[in-house]
Amino acid sequence: MKRFKKLCVLGLIMGFSLFSSLALQSHMMWLNVTDFYPEFYPRHGASTELYFGWGHRYPVDDFLDQKMLKEFYFVCPRCRKHHTLVPNPGGFLATTINFEEPGAYIVAAVLEPGFYTMYIEKGEMHHKMGPKTGHKAVIVSLYYEQYIKALIMTGTEDRDAYKNPIGHKIEIVPMKDPGTLKVGDFLPVQVLFNGRPASFCKVFAKYSGFSTGEDFAYTTSTDGKGIARIRILHYGPWLLKTEKRFPATKEFEDKCNELHYTATFTFEVP
Repeated sequence: MKRFKKLCVLGLIMGFSLFSSLALQSHMMWLNVTDFYPEFYPRHGASTELYFGWGHRYPVDDFLDQKMLKEFYFVCPRCRKHHTLVPNPGGFLATTINFEEPGAYIVAAVLEPGFYTMYIEKGEMHHKMGPKTGHKAVIVSLYYEQYIKALIMTGTEDRDAYKNPIGHKIEIVPMKDPGTLKVGDFLPVQVLFNGRPASFCKVFAKYSGFSTGEDFAYTTSTDGKGIARIRILHYGPWLLKTEKRFPATKEFEDKCNELHYTATFTFEVP
């Protein structure tokens, strides 16, 4: 009987641990854009506003602390230079961005990397935004990095620059102009990790209005060349997510058990 109770308790702990681990790993960052296709004026250019999504509920959930941002910039379609952006403080870091020339712009951001540890001490569960160092009953311990992109198009020139990778450690690169798609079409994307195709990697997709929770409308995997095809089920804004997980390397084994890399990409099918 005592053994049965111990097994039940162990099962509950393991179940809670798995749930917490999955919940944490789905906590992600993305970019929302008020107008993915702002009109371009020869004298004034184009402008739009974007704000950060952070948490578990799409399109908005929790506030992202500006201190958690490592990089925030947009990539010029002609010169391919990275132009640093300064987020508007407060709220969802809503920021106005101006484009002086027409083309396909990638707006990108990188989260400050870090550690997360969940452990048991004196019979109680504890959460720590830091490495597992010094803790024995560790349930979850990971090192994380997150990278995000949004595609904004204005005018009729240089609209194919979206195909150019921007150099994130993990990155989703569209291989077709989303503005040309209709419901029922497929959007091919390539997932890159360290600049190389990420084979057999899961890609998750949802459109605005499908669900405010953690459900995704479409799930697929990349092929041997890192290419996945997303079926367009609805018009409007879309969010894509992919991730790579590895056991901790020798460099990190004293600090965490797992390395977790996430990328998101937002765009619109008009």
